[in-house]
Amino acid sequence: MAHQLTERKNGFIEMAYVGDTPWHGLGQQVQKGASIESWMVSAGMDWTIGEAPVEFSYTCRVPGSVIANSVMKCRGKVADKKVLYRSDSFAPLGTVGSSFKVVQPHDVLEFFRDLTEGAGFHIETAGTLFGGKRFWALASIGDTCEIVPGDKVGGYLLLVTGADGTLATTGKFTTVRVVCNNTLSMSLGESGKHSVSHKMAFDPVKMKKSLGLVHDEFDVFASNMKRLADKSVSAQRIERLTFDLLKPEGFEKMDSGQKVDAISKVSDSRAFKSILSLFDGGGKGSTIDGVSGTAWGFVNAVTEYTDYHSRAQNVDNRLNSAWLGAGDDLKTKAVELALAF
Repeated sequence: MAHQLTERKNGFIEMAYVGDTPWHGLGQQVQKGASIESWMVSAGMDWTIGEAPVEFSYTCRVPGSVIANSVMKCRGKVADKKVLYRSDSFAPLGTVGSSFKVVQPHDVLEFFRDLTEGAGFHIETAGTLFGGKRFWALASIGDTCEIVPGDKVGGYLLLVTGADGTLATTGKFTTVRVVCNNTLSMSLGESGKHSVSHKMAFDPVKMKKSLGLVHDEFDVFASNMKRLADKSVSAQRIERLTFDLLKPEGFEKMDSGQKVDAISKVSDSRAFKSILSLFDGGGKGSTIDGVSGTAWGFVNAVTEYTDYHSRAQNVDNRLNSAWLGAGDDLKTKAVELALAF
C-alpha cells in the first residue's frame, strides 16, 4: 500500500479534510465548521480503544498423569502488560505497560470543541495512521500573515497521539505556507509545544494552558520570518548554512582529514544538493521578491525538502517526521541558523 492512512476492509479511509484534497486524493471532504460529531464519523475516529490482558499458551504436562509425554495446552498472563485493540474490528494496536493511560480517538477531536465553538479555530484535517495506532487533528487558529507580498502563512494547532506506546500525546503550534503547503513549527525550543506521557491521564485543560497564548506565538513567528525576508544570503553563505544544517555531530572535534571527508560527503549528499536547488529557483514560491536570495528563502527550501523530497518509506512516514520527528528538528534548526547569522 503506497500510503499508511488507515483503510478499512470496505475501502473507507480514516481521514477527513476541509478544502483541497490532501496527499493521496483520499478521505472524506467535510464542510468548514462541521460539528465534532461529523468529524468523528467522516474521519473514521468513531471507534474506541479497548484493553485486554496479555495471555500466552504453552505446552505442559497433564497434572497427575503417569503416562510419559502426556501433555496439554496451558495458558498464562503477563501481569504488567496489556493489549490495546480497536472496538470495531478487534484489531490489535499495541502492547503497552499496565499503567498506560489511553487517549481515545474522540478525545483528540473533543479537545477542539470549545476552540471551534468560541475561539475562531477551524479543524482542517483529522484521521488515523497505521491501522489506528496514531491519530490526529489539525486546526487553523484563524491567524494569517504575509511575510512578503504574495507569500502568506497561516497558524495551526496540531494534536496527535498514539495507541502503541511509541508517541506521547503532543500538542504543538505549526504554520502552513500557502504557496507550497509547507509546514514549519511556529516556535523554537519547547515553547509552543507540550507533550503528555501516557503514564498520566490526558487533561485537555492543562494542555491548553501549557501551550500558552497561540495568537502571541503567531505574532512572534511572523515577526521572526519577516526578519529573515530582510536578510540577503550570498551563494557562499547559503552553502555554509546548508552545510551547518547537515554536518555530522561532532564535526568540530574531528581532525583535519576527517573534516575533509565529512565536507565532501555532505556536499555530495542528495539533501545538500536538493536544498540548494530548491533555494536557487527550484522550490515553490522561491522566485517571489523577498524569498529569492534571502534567509526566508533558505528556510523554505529546507521545509520543502523535508516535507516533499526527503527520503521516506512513504508519504505518511515523511508527514510524521515533518510534524514530530527528525524532519521537524531539521526545520527548527534551519530557522535557528538563519536567525543567528
